[in-house]
Amino acid sequence: MSQRFRALVCHDGLFDMREMGDATEELWFSEHDPMLIIHGGLDYRVPETQGIGAFTVLQRREIPSRMLYFPNENHWTLNPFNSLV
Repeated sequence: MSQRFRALVCHDGLFDMREMGDATEELWFSEHDPMLIIHGGLDYRVPETQGIGAFTVLQRREIPSRMLYFPNENHWTLNPFNSLV
């Protein structure tokens, strides 16, 4: 056990995103709203295949969408020039 913490608290956290997507009562949102996907190539939290996969699904469903891919950014867009895009 860690000497720094006695326990980790997960408040309303999601574990199984697929199951949660089907279980939500929030059926009022539009599944056809335009979407912008932004992903960094150095993101170690979310694999780039997740961003590319989301964009591919949007394109296949003919939902207006664009993707910005920054090969030298991580989970956050830190480069000031990239933030302006």
